[in-house]
Amino acid sequence: MTWSFLSWSPDDSAGAVYDVTVPGAWDELVDFYAGAEGSRPLRRIVAIAREHGVRSVVVEQRHLDPDWRSEHGAFHGQLFRRRPSVCHRWHLFTDDVPEDLSRLRQEAYRGYVVLRPLPSTPVGRTMIAPPRGLEDAIRCEATERVSLFGTPLWISAMPFLSQDAEYLRCAHATLWMVLRHAHLAHGLPRRLTAEVHDAALGGVIVGRQIPSEGLSVQQMLAGATRLGLSPGLMHLPATPDEDAAADEVTAPGTPGRRADPQAGRLSLRAVLCRYVNSQLPPIVISTSHAWVVVGYRREPGNDRRVTLWRHDDARGPYLEVDDPFAEPEDAHRPWQTAILPLLPAVYVTAERAEAAGRLWFAGYLRRADDDEPVSRAAAAGELTFRTYVVRSDDYLEGLGARGVDPALADFYRLAALPEHLWVVEAVDRAARRDARPDVLGEALVDATASTHHEPLQEGLVALHGGRLAHRIGPDHGTRRDLRLAEPGRYRTGRPGRR
Repeated sequence: MTWSFLSWSPDDSAGAVYDVTVPGAWDELVDFYAGAEGSRPLRRIVAIAREHGVRSVVVEQRHLDPDWRSEHGAFHGQLFRRRPSVCHRWHLFTDDVPEDLSRLRQEAYRGYVVLRPLPSTPVGRTMIAPPRGLEDAIRCEATERVSLFGTPLWISAMPFLSQDAEYLRCAHATLWMVLRHAHLAHGLPRRLTAEVHDAALGGVIVGRQIPSEGLSVQQMLAGATRLGLSPGLMHLPATPDEDAAADEVTAPGTPGRRADPQAGRLSLRAVLCRYVNSQLPPIVISTSHAWVVVGYRREPGNDRRVTLWRHDDARGPYLEVDDPFAEPEDAHRPWQTAILPLLPAVYVTAERAEAAGRLWFAGYLRRADDDEPVSRAAAAGELTFRTYVVRSDDYLEGLGARGVDPALADFYRLAALPEHLWVVEAVDRAARRDARPDVLGEALVDATASTHHEPLQEGLVALHGGRLAHRIGPDHGTRRDLRLAEPGRYRTGRPGRR
C-alpha cells in the first residue's frame, strides 16, 4: 500500500474528529494507514483503545513529529519516491468530542499515536494508557504533557515505537523506547530516532547499516552508552530447570545455601523485575529479535508466580508474557540476554546491591531477637528481598507516606546520602500475599560505591533490621545507632505503583 504525495494531507484542516462508536469506523481508520497488508502494532493499539472505551479519535492532520523528521532527513527524504515530512497524530478520548474541538477533557484522554506515511509500518511515537489488565501491575511509565490545539493534556504510559524495517529495526526501536522513557522519567536529554541510529553505527556489524539489517548486541550497548546511559549486560537462564534452580533462594545465612546472588545464578524474573522496580525498563534479546520488558505482576494467590508484559515493536505495546520458556512465536525464543539500562550516576548493579543487603541481613539475623518480625519471617521461610534504585530525595520525601516509624524516618533524614540509592527491602511474603505492608527492614546502598576496590558491604550507608537501625558517615565513618522499641512493617518505597 502507498499514498500519492498529496493525498496524505488532503486539505488544510487542522484536525478531524472520528466517532469510532459508528460500526466500521475503526476498520476505516486502520485500512487507511495500514491497508490490506495490515499492521500488528496498529491493531494492538486499536484493541487497547477499544478496551479503554474510546469513543472519539481526534486526528491532527499535519503533525510535525521530531522523530519522523529526523529520520526523514537522514533516509526517507533521500528516496526517489517522495514521502511527506509530516505525520498524522491520533488522540484518543473516551467521551464524545464535538466537531469544532471546543471540548477536550483531561479525564477522557487516553493518549496519542503518531502515524507515519509508511506503508505497513505506520506506528511512530506512541503514548497510550496501559490496558486494564495492568492496573495492579508494577509498571515502567512516565508522564508527558501534550498540547492539542491549545489545550494541555497529560498522559502516563511507557513510550512505544515500531520499526520501519528500512532505517530503523527492532534494536533501534527498543533503544529509542528506553531512552525516551529515561528522558521523561529521569530527565536525561531527549534523543531522536536518527540519533539512535547514528549512535549505534560501527563496531561489530551484522549486516548493512543503511538500509539497516539490524544491530549486534555490541552496537546496542555502544549506542546506549553514547546516548547517556550506562548499560549492563546479563545472560538469562536458558531452560526452565536452570531458572527454577536459580529461584530456590532460602533465608540468608542458611548453611550451605547462597545469600548473595550473582550474575548467571539468578532466575529470569529476578533479574528483570529489579529493573522494572527501578523504572529502568530492560531490553531482552533472542536469537533474532529484541523487545522491552515494561511491567510485571505477582499472582495474588501465589506470589512466586510472575507474569511479565513487553513492548514489542513488531507486534505492539503491553503484550502479556505468561511463560518466557514457552513462547508461541519463533522470534521470541529463547530469551538469551538482557541489556540493563542503568543511569550514568548508578555504578552499582542491582545484583551487587542486593548481595550486599542480603549479606548484612544474614549477619543481623544471627543476633536478632526471636520475636522480631524479620526473625519470624525467616524462621517460617517467608523472608525474601525487593531491590530498586531511587533518588535519595524521593526516598526521604516518601518516608511519611510509607508508615515508617517517625523516629526511624528522622534518623534517615539526617543521614548524608548520595544522589541515588539502591534500596534492598527485607520482605515478608505472607504479608505481601495479603496485600499488607510487607517491609521488615532495608539496606541502603550507595549507587556510586566502588565495584572493585572495596569489600561488598562498604557501600552500605544506612540499615534497618527490626529493633536496630544505624547509619555510617561517608567521611569519618562515624556510626550512629537507633534502637526501636516496637519493630513493625511498613510499605515499599519502590517507584511507581506500590
